[in-house]
Amino acid sequence: MEDVMIRISVLWIFAAVAMVVHYAMLFFEPDVLQKMLSDEVTLATKHTNARLAIVEVFADWLIPLTMAFLSVTLGGLANRYLNMVLGGLYILLSIFHLAKCPVVHISNKPSIHQLLICISTIVVTALIFWYAWTWQVS
Repeated sequence: MEDVMIRISVLWIFAAVAMVVHYAMLFFEPDVLQKMLSDEVTLATKHTNARLAIVEVFADWLIPLTMAFLSVTLGGLANRYLNMVLGGLYILLSIFHLAKCPVVHISNKPSIHQLLICISTIVVTALIFWYAWTWQVS
């Protein structure tokens, strides 16, 4: 039982790091910083981007790290169901992010490393769901 809990916890940590790296690598793409700092960006857009950044911090960093902690501290049944629900939710969110990425990407075309990070996040959250689904709680 502890083996599955540790595996799921490590997968949540990997998902959190992959999501943060995805946004950090965005700044290394050509002309992204110039586009973000340009005068074309209005004050309303800056406020919207600030709100989105706060949501991204919660969704991409805080929730997965909290789940990594809860995966090793919660009891078996609650742990299993919570990982199944949030793992499934993050699978859907990651697929949606991958689908919308080329459409609304700030550089108009995501680079291959951005796509690989998105795909790895989908795989990791699918593994979280799979481990929680096949977990035999005693």
